[in-house]
Amino acid sequence: MHVTGIRVERKAPTEPNWQRIENFVGFGRRDAPVVFIGMEEGLRRADGLDADLATRSTYETPVMDLEEAHRGVAGTEHYFEPNRAPRQPTWRVMADLMLRRLGYINPTAAERRKYQALDLGRSHGESLLTELLPYPHPKTSDWLYDRFGRFTTREAYENVVLPKRKHLLRTVLAESSRELIVCYGRSHWMNFQALFDVKWTADGKFCIAEAGGTRIVLARHFSGHDFNTNSQLAELARVALPAR
Repeated sequence: MHVTGIRVERKAPTEPNWQRIENFVGFGRRDAPVVFIGMEEGLRRADGLDADLATRSTYETPVMDLEEAHRGVAGTEHYFEPNRAPRQPTWRVMADLMLRRLGYINPTAAERRKYQALDLGRSHGESLLTELLPYPHPKTSDWLYDRFGRFTTREAYENVVLPKRKHLLRTVLAESSRELIVCYGRSHWMNFQALFDVKWTADGKFCIAEAGGTRIVLARHFSGHDFNTNSQLAELARVALPAR
């Protein structure tokens, strides 16, 4: 929180608050019309895990403003400055789609960077960014948590936490009217599909469904080579925003 321009640091607990971490929903607006769902958050470096968990343990609400949540997180100092924000592959695709939803035909890199810095995942914005699993990792093949004595393997973690998270997300998604839900990460489509009771249809590299006026799209991971070019980004928009 900021008071008269002076940053007030959150006091981190000495041990991770696992309940807060596991029940955290995501970044942005809880009732946002557009929802992005990934499998799990990334982590810039494995040696930054303790600091990352300490920060997450301070989150007092299940949904946080993206900038507010990243205050004090090392390496993110310029993430929310329009002219200095680094190219974040996953957020880049989200920002592009959100701009096309607003009527931009071919968003530029500068426009994407500005939207990413100022509007994506923000409490005043139109999006909610969430994940199926709550523990961050540099790679999904990693397991960094055995030393905490909570789950000794990724398999044990997923067996316990994934069903709870699916229930949590189904509840949150049903709370408000959604225009669009995009789930990204091809290897996890089966888990994403378990969030919805719908009939799926293939459309090129995507899988789509409709549920009570909500467009649901399963896509490949945004950080992969499937979203490098403007034509690839436009194809996502064609599938996700068919009426525009």
